This record gives sequence, structure tokens and C-alpha cells, in this order.
Amino acid sequence: MKVQQVVTGVYWLPLGTVNAYLIQAEDGLILIDTGTPGSAPKILEGIQAIGHKPSDLKTILLTHGHPDHVGSTAALKREVPHVKIYISEVDAPIVEKGQPQRPLTATPGLINKLLFRLFIKETPIETFPIDGYLKANDTLDFAAGLQTIPAPAHSAGQFALLLPKQGGVMFAADAAANMMGLGWSIGHENFAQAKQDLIRLGKAEFNVACFGHGKPLLEKASQTFRAKWA
Repeated sequence: MKVQQVVTGVYWLPLGTVNAYLIQAEDGLILIDTGTPGSAPKILEGIQAIGHKPSDLKTILLTHGHPDHVGSTAALKREVPHVKIYISEVDAPIVEKGQPQRPLTATPGLINKLLFRLFIKETPIETFPIDGYLKANDTLDFAAGLQTIPAPAHSAGQFALLLPKQGGVMFAADAAANMMGLGWSIGHENFAQAKQDLIRLGKAEFNVACFGHGKPLLEKASQTFRAKWA
């Protein structure tokens, strides 16, 4: 797997059709999302590729409870037992108790509908305990000062995460995608809410945007959001 530095101390881990991200903090590594089931070896390989040991992983932040974002969390917890895991209270029952996921519907448009049929599947995940809830509009002092921004259209418990350093790095999760250019996620729980989520994200200042699906935007990202979703 090719790990790519996005900005100093922030790394993109491509895991097939989905992405995870590593942040180097003073007290250890922060991992944003864990990919589909079976991705743990690639993530551990990525940690070593940037010069760290698996034991340097201190925190896992899960943007939402879909299987392509949480699927390897239990496996990583076995490898790194001390790691602390956080997710929203809304999505916690999915990962802790195996509660069924709330239904998604395809985003309007032929390509979105085709991709939705191809990629959106009920994938069982191994459940795992969490250590705390992410809360709306919070600053995570234990995780490099990341700020939580609600983005519930795709998943009612989804948070985007903003790193204020390095000119601002927005981890947009599945609030948007950048697979064939910046656009909508292919599925939503509440598409009527989607534009408001993206307007909210665009009000922040960030030079770089990272996505659950697709390549990062590496410059003028917040301006690009505002221009697209004014």
C-alpha cells in the first residue's frame, strides 16, 4: 500500500474503495476510520511505513458507523489493545451491539444510482466496545485539537473532523466524495439535508479536504466547497 503525505504530519491511507487517515500528534498516532473488514494489515503496514510502531497508535476516531469506515476496528483493537476508540452516540449501537444500519437511498443521478448498486451492501462487522462519544461542535483536546462538525445527511451519526493546523485540513468523511471530481456521496439517509451539511463545512477555513472516497483536494478546498455548494 502506498501511504501519501497530505500535509506535514497527516497521511492518506488508500484502502481500495475507501480511505483512512493517520495524524501524527505529540502523544501518538490518531487514525481516522478503519476501512472495510480485512484492512487492519494494510493500516498496520501504513503505520510502519511512516516510521512508527503499531503501539504508537493511541486513538481511533470513527466518522460514522458504516462498515466501510469501521470494519477493521475490532481487528486493530486486538493488535493494539490500549487504543481508545470514539464514535458518535447515534452510531455507537451499530458498532457496539450490532444494531442494523439505518437504510440508505441512492443520491439522484444515473451514475450515483449505478455506483450505489455496485458498492452499497449490507456487510457484517465484528462489534467492539468504544471508549467515548464524539459530540457536536467539540474540540478534541486528546486528539490534536480536531474539531467535530455534524454532517448527518449521509449517516445520522456522522461527523466531519477539522484539523485547524497546517492551513486547515477537513476530513469530510462521506459528506462529499472526490472520485470523479468533487460531488455528492452516492447514498444518503436524508438527501434533503445534504446541501446544508456541505454549506456548513464550507463555512470553515481549510486549505485541504480529505474524503472517505476519492482523492484529497490539496489547495483552496474550502473555497471550492463554497463555490460548489453556495
